[in-house]
Amino acid sequence: MLSTESLSVSFERKLSVALVQEPEAAPGLASVPSQNGSKGGRPTSLERLGIKSQDIWNLAAQGLTNSEIAKRLSRSKGKISLRTIAKYRAEMPTGYEARFDEFNSMPGVKEFKEWLVTKNDDQHASDAIYSTVGRVWKAVWKKPLESLEEQDLIRALAWVKENQPGNQFHFIIAIRSLIRFGYGKPEWLTKHLTTKGKKNAPRTVGILTKPDFFDKIFPRILASVFELDISEREKDELWLILNLKCATGIRTGKLVDKGKAIERELWGTRINAGKTNLQYQGGSIRDWTVFAKKKEIWKINFLPDSIRLRLNQLIAKYQIKTGEPLIQATTIANGRKYLIQICKKLDIEKLRLHDLRKAYLTGLCVSGVPLETAVELNVGWKDINTARKFYVMIKALNAKDEYAKFTGRFFTH
Repeated sequence: MLSTESLSVSFERKLSVALVQEPEAAPGLASVPSQNGSKGGRPTSLERLGIKSQDIWNLAAQGLTNSEIAKRLSRSKGKISLRTIAKYRAEMPTGYEARFDEFNSMPGVKEFKEWLVTKNDDQHASDAIYSTVGRVWKAVWKKPLESLEEQDLIRALAWVKENQPGNQFHFIIAIRSLIRFGYGKPEWLTKHLTTKGKKNAPRTVGILTKPDFFDKIFPRILASVFELDISEREKDELWLILNLKCATGIRTGKLVDKGKAIERELWGTRINAGKTNLQYQGGSIRDWTVFAKKKEIWKINFLPDSIRLRLNQLIAKYQIKTGEPLIQATTIANGRKYLIQICKKLDIEKLRLHDLRKAYLTGLCVSGVPLETAVELNVGWKDINTARKFYVMIKALNAKDEYAKFTGRFFTH
């Protein structure tokens, strides 16, 4: 009876015969210099597949068998026989340690990047996660992702804590994506990669805590729009942009991302067409459906009359046709730049466009609208806790007045 070792050797030989043998040299390549020591002549099978000895050595150094190496390299390079792998593996220097220079070129990374796109509707978010994993790999791992061990994960988290203390949440989310794709073990998610307590503290926009923001400060900002040295259409659009964000909570959004139409929120709004669809008929707005992140759909059902009038006038004045975007002259980058210029001119705290979404929710709450209702109006929030924690600036805004109601009733003697 054959021993287990003999059976293993026999199987290995049969499998090597079954795999594709080294192909003949392609026409015209006979004089290509070898990357593996030969001086001219017919290129080796590795050269024809674009593989270097180091590619095999790197995987072998991680303990992968010849069969596993063949499977791994065939994903991106093409089929290679076990005999060829065994040949170059035998040439691996004693004590060789895996060395990688490029994250993007490693086997499996391309598939991981494609998987991220299917899991994140936002291309920007997918790219950010991919880039973050690449940073961790370059700084800590530099080894095949398939060979990640628990200690590698611990080393990565220690590096993040030391070098990215303010971004731990984003790095953990990125590494979690890598584990979910299939690298590492699922139990690491709960054992090492919880996000509790890792988010940055909510950013408080001081200017929104002032009681006169809507009464005095915001009107000054709007008046300054028409003092900017920009085109008339940019002024008309910017005035609407600031008002719409403050009155409806609509996010900045985007029309196109990397050549792909995403048609989200304000900059993604098109007239009578698209995912974010502003229905305009008979000289007036009939409906506004907003496509938001995470594929959420919101309706802008409430607009102040003054803003609705200016919106109608913009469409009519510039003859915006069906299928065209609402905002055309003002880019997102310029919108941000113009708002900062205005804040500098008025000598007030620098505002971001997204801060006006915080102003929207804060204004609703200051006006007495219950938070449970406020998060449902126009472009709201699915998670009331997110709204409460990150968007309502009312805590600092009217805390003194609210506390006075308590002391005035019970502590007057």
